[in-house]
Amino acid sequence: MAQTKEWKDMTWQEKREARFDRWLNPPNVKFVNNEAEELYKKRVTRFIKAIKLEEPDRVPVMLPLGNYPATWGGSSFHELMYNYKKGNEIWKKFMAAFGDMDTFSGPAFIPSGRIAEAFPSKQQKLPGLGLPVTARMNEFVEGEYMKDDEYDLYMRDPTDYNLRVMMPRTSDFFAPFKNLPPMRGMLGSSMFINMLANPEIAGIVNKLQSKVDEQNKYMAAQVEIRDYIRAHGYPPLGGFGMMAGAPFDHFADALRGTTGIVRDMFRQPKKLQEAMEWYLNLSIESTIKNFPMTDSPVCIMPLHKGDDVFMSDKAFAEFYWPTYRRMLLAMINEGLVPMPFAEGKYTRRLKQITDTPPSGVIWWFDQTDMKEAKRVLGGISCIVGNVPTSVMITGNDQQVTENCKKLIQDCAPGGGYILAGGASCDNGKIENFKAMMNAAKEFGVYKK
Repeated sequence: MAQTKEWKDMTWQEKREARFDRWLNPPNVKFVNNEAEELYKKRVTRFIKAIKLEEPDRVPVMLPLGNYPATWGGSSFHELMYNYKKGNEIWKKFMAAFGDMDTFSGPAFIPSGRIAEAFPSKQQKLPGLGLPVTARMNEFVEGEYMKDDEYDLYMRDPTDYNLRVMMPRTSDFFAPFKNLPPMRGMLGSSMFINMLANPEIAGIVNKLQSKVDEQNKYMAAQVEIRDYIRAHGYPPLGGFGMMAGAPFDHFADALRGTTGIVRDMFRQPKKLQEAMEWYLNLSIESTIKNFPMTDSPVCIMPLHKGDDVFMSDKAFAEFYWPTYRRMLLAMINEGLVPMPFAEGKYTRRLKQITDTPPSGVIWWFDQTDMKEAKRVLGGISCIVGNVPTSVMITGNDQQVTENCKKLIQDCAPGGGYILAGGASCDNGKIENFKAMMNAAKEFGVYKK
């Protein structure tokens, strides 16, 4: 789409259309044939219409595959942490065996095992590295890694704080970094030379350098499977170039932990509010404004602490929604399509999340009442979800079909609906995923 205006002069709708056009006509994809290109465009168009609250040819589907192909292919999360080539081969075979899908992506969040071994973190456990080798997923470990009196220290210089405080606390490997001088005072090459004169610091740098080739191999494998999938006509849905979250969750998840953030809500609410405002403004100025074109304008945003169970409606309105809403609006203003993944239940929250521009946000719901979501958000937001993960993994194809049929009946009328799981699966039966795809084709076709 030819742009006749400068970016700064465009409306958010015009910016989004430019990003949609980039998604629909990716300049970096070399399709294997004309049929693959036609299927790619048809699938992207299906999602775009749903996002814009229009009726596409049928309800689009986001299969909750996660890392299920690894199980299907007789492998495991642990094995694929070390064998990147095998992971790609399995994903290619699964794609060919399954056939038609509206979107598909490579291995999800499987890190390099060799790099994880070299630089262990207290914030994450992995199969074979803190978890049983047979574990099918990683595990994030919350903690009060930032102390309750360190908000100002963090806000004053987050780079310095992360380097000299957070990294030493969350990884013994980086413990010597706590003895580094403040980064804001690092001027001139001699300062860096003096720093590297410390054998402990030099050892860390040398070990990091020794893993560059491994990181390059890992990234090359990621790019290879991404390009292969796209070339065969399967578009991305979420553009993982920016996987952001709510300012509240930034502090609750990675810094203060659940116990710490709850204390802060009652003992130092003004400081918490100040920190969230600071983080919001930092995110807007450093990341959101002028965000580059990516393979998809959709930005998946996992939400963790805002659900019905964790906090009251009053607390949500005071601590969670105001800064998060403004982050959503900033993203929308740049033509991005935020897609909050509302983990847990958001049924009570529905009435509180209606004040965003029509079609500006996609809401992906985990355990929320979807019929109520359609009633409250219909005409405001595209909604996504939510075949229960338990049904996908332990149920049969008929149960999956019945769940999909009801969701389509409740949510599809008028458009603005994407059929999906409540969460991704790492186990199950391929028949259940096929049943989900077939249900959309049987019950989700829009009559023109």
